[in-house]
Amino acid sequence: MRGATQRFAAAACVLLLAGCAYALVNGASVDQGSLEKVEQGIQRIRQLNFLRPVPVAVKDRDEAEKLMEADLMRDYTDNQLRVDGTAGSMVGLYPPGMDLKAESLKLLRNQVAGFYDPRSKQMVLVKGGADLGFFGNTVEFVAQRDIAGEMVLSHELTHALQDQHFDLERKLDRVKNNDDRAIALKCLAEGDATIAGYAYVADRMDDGVADALLSHLGDIAKTFASQAPDTPEGISVPVIFQYSDGVRMVAEAYRRGGWNAVDAMYAKPPLSTHQVIHSADYFDHFTPPVNVEVRGYERAMRSWTKIDDDTYGELLLRTILERNLGKKAPEVALAQRWAGDQMVILQSGGEVSVIWLLVLSDETSAAGFASAYAKVIERNPPTIGRSIENRGRAVLVMLGASAASKQIAESIWAESRIGDGAAISVPTERGSPSR
Repeated sequence: MRGATQRFAAAACVLLLAGCAYALVNGASVDQGSLEKVEQGIQRIRQLNFLRPVPVAVKDRDEAEKLMEADLMRDYTDNQLRVDGTAGSMVGLYPPGMDLKAESLKLLRNQVAGFYDPRSKQMVLVKGGADLGFFGNTVEFVAQRDIAGEMVLSHELTHALQDQHFDLERKLDRVKNNDDRAIALKCLAEGDATIAGYAYVADRMDDGVADALLSHLGDIAKTFASQAPDTPEGISVPVIFQYSDGVRMVAEAYRRGGWNAVDAMYAKPPLSTHQVIHSADYFDHFTPPVNVEVRGYERAMRSWTKIDDDTYGELLLRTILERNLGKKAPEVALAQRWAGDQMVILQSGGEVSVIWLLVLSDETSAAGFASAYAKVIERNPPTIGRSIENRGRAVLVMLGASAASKQIAESIWAESRIGDGAAISVPTERGSPSR
């Protein structure tokens, strides 16, 4: 279930700097001379030229929030966001009763310094405070320079270059129904823009500049925690990941072949957060996720409407285990054994049901995950039905009304597909179901 923050991020490329006061902003417009200077400089640093002008608008926080909300609601309804929030709480990603839309817009309102919208092809600068966030520890302040403004402009102009040269809008739109793939693609886009923006301020790009930025990546989570301390982990972790792990991955590509190697990634972007976390599975032996397709529930649940389907991936799986079992719990390591998943979210009246089929790398990991995740869903109120069962490498999680039916579970096992479209290959003996 795509959090509202991720839904907006799939359409617009943002820079989180807790708001910046730009000396290059004069009233409601940007100093044209300063803008042209940054445009010329980022083309030189990033080694790409603009194919068309990029409109720039300056908005206050209220105006920017309305734009972000309008963009979010182009594709999704309030009911979808409510149901996604409920389902997220049921699976352990969000705290109970969280208002997903409100929490996401709150984060965007308070933290976004600027964004480039691939749909409107416009860059928006948000008027606000004067905090560079973790970048304040990485740049050397120079008299007579608007470092905050330059950082935001160069970052967002890099997103415009990505869109113009690599069709970023189409790529983002194609993955909007898959959280895991969307986060992985955003890692590429945000890592690229963050490195390019930092290189612009440093006035050069080489391995030393990348190393300097990498040495401060640990500050991202600390800065975020201090500036947005109440943000639920299910929302904050994916956002931080895009910048921190995105920079790591893009820096590795740059070391292997400069900007040409980074450009090549847009033709073959990472397909999962697993590939971002374990970069050898991208760069050295490309390992795509296992395709999982949940089937078999439709006939028995005719009165239910499918509200959403999604793929969670290693990052969100790790987040669930950490927030429910503790960051140092040994079970957290099971997230690394993720190979693929699909989640289907259904609604009937005021009820929500979740059907989640996961594939782990091996049978032992699947059994271990089933046991660990049983502890997570035990936290749900007793009124929410629950069932978890593993067969071979696969684990089937059912929450809500669907969990009460063994018939539905058997149909899902029989009709769902893993990998190349073949039926799920599982032994006849089952793991112990938890109900």
